[in-house]
Amino acid sequence: MTQVLRILIIDDNPGDRALVIRELRREFPQIQAQEIREAAGFAGAVAAGEFDLAITDYQLGWSTGIEVLHTIKQQYPNCPVIMFTNTGSEEIAVEAMKSGLDDYVLKLPNRYIRIPTTVRIALERKQIKQKATLLEIRLQGLLNQLKVGIFRTYPDGNFIECNPAFLELLGLDSLSQASGANLLNIPEYYSILQELPPPQHQEQEIQLQRADGRQIWVELSIALNTVQGQQVLDGLIEDITFRKHAEIEIQQLNLRLEERVRERTSELEVANRDLVQTNQLLAMANQDLEAFSYSISHDLREPLRAIQAFSSILLENQESQSDLKNKQNYLQRIIASTQQADRLVQDLLEYSRLTHTEMPLQAINLSLLMRQTLRQLELELTHRQARVEIEEPLAEVIANSTILIQVITNLLTNAIKFVAPGVQPLLRIWTQKHNGFVRLWVQDNGIGIEERYQKRIFNVFERLHSYEIYPGSGIGLAIVRKGVERMGGQVGVESQLGQGSRFWLDLPITYN
Repeated sequence: MTQVLRILIIDDNPGDRALVIRELRREFPQIQAQEIREAAGFAGAVAAGEFDLAITDYQLGWSTGIEVLHTIKQQYPNCPVIMFTNTGSEEIAVEAMKSGLDDYVLKLPNRYIRIPTTVRIALERKQIKQKATLLEIRLQGLLNQLKVGIFRTYPDGNFIECNPAFLELLGLDSLSQASGANLLNIPEYYSILQELPPPQHQEQEIQLQRADGRQIWVELSIALNTVQGQQVLDGLIEDITFRKHAEIEIQQLNLRLEERVRERTSELEVANRDLVQTNQLLAMANQDLEAFSYSISHDLREPLRAIQAFSSILLENQESQSDLKNKQNYLQRIIASTQQADRLVQDLLEYSRLTHTEMPLQAINLSLLMRQTLRQLELELTHRQARVEIEEPLAEVIANSTILIQVITNLLTNAIKFVAPGVQPLLRIWTQKHNGFVRLWVQDNGIGIEERYQKRIFNVFERLHSYEIYPGSGIGLAIVRKGVERMGGQVGVESQLGQGSRFWLDLPITYN
């Protein structure tokens, strides 16, 4: 740590203050210590607020460590406070920890060495809590912007939590009003889901009456889950009133067109093709939106629950020498969970950008683009000792260079990641021309994919392995599929478990 560390040392014993400063300088050369001997100095320091951490004795001539702790936490809730004392009891230590004390070090010769370590851990914990708070704010903001209602309820219809869109969609003001109104008839859905085999999940379009009496159509997706031994119902609800009205209008239009079929046959065929395409687009949009909403309510909350659980353990446990390794392990797992959630957010934003961004297409030389992509991946390929074989020349295609680089990067990254331990990654790349398309092949010697999963892997948040074994967000291949489809192509895979995989991309061919 190179920045100046500002610390309050609150102790009416000058020898103990000097001892703390001496021990801290062993690990923090840039320390700036402010020594507090009496009440006036303490009041002035708290008012100025120019400190990063406080170390206090318990028994002071003008106060107690508990009072000092309360005063600092009241003004600066996130400021770490450590008690360094040879007085007090176990009950006092427990009370202090419950009041927000970050650690407790006894004034014993064999404990002095723990002071720098205790300070460092407290500062690291403060940083982690700040990052977790910022991440939670970002995620909560994302949930609040969704136009899809998200809720969790007990089987008896008492709601546990929901996002603002849920209350707005049903015309409600609060969770208690939602529980009392029973607009969704939760007990009935609970009875139905209980009879279903796992996964106990149901989707349907229903018409319901809002709290203000207005009739709306909604698409309801609801599932029966178990959280900490308690059965709950998790659901998504989307207003599809506009779409249902559009479908009714389309049906009426079809009836009118049927009456004129003999006179306007060609026009009817065009209209019907347009209608089919519209319905397909609506179905695809609903499918993507449902997958996105479910992932937000489930996958993104998983690392936050881990952060909350391990943070609670750290706050409740008393510090001891034997617990230090456990505490460091918890901190590392909290950091990993934070990084996992951040990666999920970034990949979700990238997937959303692919869905809406304008995508100009042009003729692209795959040989040049592949060399450019491999240069960008050179460090990772070298680190994994991967070997790449390209059967030149590669064909030219019509595509968007930025998106195509991203698609190929995801495929190559997966190819060198999903290999058995001790196996050197080997990649083979070539192209074939067929029916107006160029098929780009990427073959690997990885762990392979069972046939039943070969279509599912291109869906959002579809993971076949745990995060600990093969890290990742589960969105990479969904980005590949979305990017290729936006460029007018298709994507697929041929694979056998334990025998590697051959991914292929079909893109429009360039005609000279």
